[in-house]
Amino acid sequence: MHKLFMTLGLIMLVGAGFAWYFVNVRMDSMIESRLERAATVSLGNHVEVGGVETDLRKGTLTVREISVANPPGYKNPYAMRFTGVEAAVDYDNLEIKRVVLDRPEFLIEELGGTTNIQQMLDALESGGSVVSAADPSQPEPVIVIRHFRIDQARAGFESGSLDRYTELKVDAIEMHDLKGTPTELANQIGKEVLEQLKSDAAMALLEAQALKKAGDLGDQLSNSLGKIFGDDEAAEEPPDSED
Repeated sequence: MHKLFMTLGLIMLVGAGFAWYFVNVRMDSMIESRLERAATVSLGNHVEVGGVETDLRKGTLTVREISVANPPGYKNPYAMRFTGVEAAVDYDNLEIKRVVLDRPEFLIEELGGTTNIQQMLDALESGGSVVSAADPSQPEPVIVIRHFRIDQARAGFESGSLDRYTELKVDAIEMHDLKGTPTELANQIGKEVLEQLKSDAAMALLEAQALKKAGDLGDQLSNSLGKIFGDDEAAEEPPDSED
């Protein structure tokens, strides 16, 4: 009888282990896969998610890292990077009460009169991605996000044509009561973020162009003055006396 109880206990432990694996590990993997796919579809560039951790008891979701690749032709490997994304989740009702992205990094690059951000926005609005939004055999769930916030973002603007780099201040981005499938939510959030970055990039580009123009005018003025005063000095210099 004692051996029977030990055997049953072992079976229960093994069963609990398998249950934990399927509920937690497989859920983490499923969320990671769908997050990557939805974001890649929306932005038109590869998105890599560096690990998802769910805690059903505490109602939390943590994403260790999200990296958004640059469109082809740009120097830097990524355009956006998020680390330590935290969310409060009601898993029973598929409702995200709050998700905060703190201190993300954005790198805006200008090349040939356009930017990586503009290209991603164009891809999002055209909806022309060749990546399927989801596995047809597994329909996407409808999720509600009550509060979404990006705070204390760090951004840089790098102009290839003007050879200039500028640090940018990005205002907090806040959205409320979003509802849709992961792909639809990625579209809504992606458009809001890209529109904000597009506006910041436009201002930075105008400033960089103005600074370059001022620098060019300064160089021209300096050259002109150098020629004028150089000629005057040459004219005033007495000729060498002959012995």
